[in-house]
Amino acid sequence: MSGKSLVLLSGGLDSYGAAAELWAGGLLGAALWVDYGQRAAGGERVAAESQAGGLGVHLHTATTDIYRGLPRVGALIAGELEDDAGVERLWVPARNAVLFSLGAAVAESLGIATVAMGLNADEAVDFPDNSPSFLAAADRFLFLATAGRVQAVSPTVQRSKADIVARLLDLGLPLDRIYSCYRPPDARGRMCGRCPSCRRLKEALAANSGARGVDIPDGFAP
Repeated sequence: MSGKSLVLLSGGLDSYGAAAELWAGGLLGAALWVDYGQRAAGGERVAAESQAGGLGVHLHTATTDIYRGLPRVGALIAGELEDDAGVERLWVPARNAVLFSLGAAVAESLGIATVAMGLNADEAVDFPDNSPSFLAAADRFLFLATAGRVQAVSPTVQRSKADIVARLLDLGLPLDRIYSCYRPPDARGRMCGRCPSCRRLKEALAANSGARGVDIPDGFAP
């Protein structure tokens, strides 16, 4: 098995940060973007393709219909998505477990030893599948599920979103390749700027704006 990693690349900030960290260490071997029925799939895929291309790896793609027709799949997939939607509305059942499983299947078939996900400390407060405990459990699960061939990692699990932005800047990577919106892009390809994910991205960018002179990119609708 290769000592490199396959990164689960959504096109958002966190997975871009995870991919960038692996790339910086010479450990990025491939990327996987998954369409699980999320309403933002179009914007995500364009961003993931741009990120993977910039980091010099092939972007594999997968589609799962597992959530189609099911009740209570969360506002990222179905129903109205309010600007102030809380955890219960945003929760997609077992999503990160599904993504890790798909990533492990692709990684094992490619002979890649680890699957990386962009977990983060900010969202771990509300979403347990972003926590170090989840990562440890996923690592054990994937190890057994692949007969010891694949394990789970997350270079960003202890970092805040502001920390992830700072690291991308340190590495000289462009921020305009990020699509961290729960909604589809508008006619100009922009994020809504209002959903919880957009607000978290804006806060992370703003936290780096003073000392680093970072401007919020023109990727948000007014």
